[in-house]
Amino acid sequence: MHYYTLSEIPATARLTAAGDTVPVRLDRVTIPTELDRSQLVRRIDATRLQIVDGDRWAAPLDDTIRRVLSGDLAARLPPNMVANPNEPSIGEKRQLLSVDIAEFYGDAACAVTLRAAWILKQPDSQSSRGNEEARIPAGGDCSGTGTLPAAMSQALAQLSDRIAAAIVHPLAQPQGPPGQ
Repeated sequence: MHYYTLSEIPATARLTAAGDTVPVRLDRVTIPTELDRSQLVRRIDATRLQIVDGDRWAAPLDDTIRRVLSGDLAARLPPNMVANPNEPSIGEKRQLLSVDIAEFYGDAACAVTLRAAWILKQPDSQSSRGNEEARIPAGGDCSGTGTLPAAMSQALAQLSDRIAAAIVHPLAQPQGPPGQ
């Protein structure tokens, strides 16, 4: 039995934001039901998945993704910009970030695809949103599933890069009407 986790990837640079930027809290992360298991799942083809019994996540995958995304965002955004999701936000203005992962698989060649939609709700009920796709090509030896968690961590780092850029430069993103 082998146990794996996802890891934060250091940022190449920290972004700067306007002085009036409200901290962000990663409020919710959802993953497809077929990934919500202790075993690693690999996509074989368009309709088949392989559940690898001997390779398991050390913690629930949605919790691990949330931890890594929070850490990756904190490394990319200005200091103290990412609120601790475990601390209550009594009376504090916060932007709430929700991430819905539609696809997050490694394939038989150990290439990883991540497709996710995100919504950032402002304290004034405005929201911005995005749809992102990250593809990490196969790298090195793919004789087992052990290389997948590292590639999946890189895909989460790419997603964090894009979300962080949208948080710092919100005018570049389409804005939703109030309440969306």
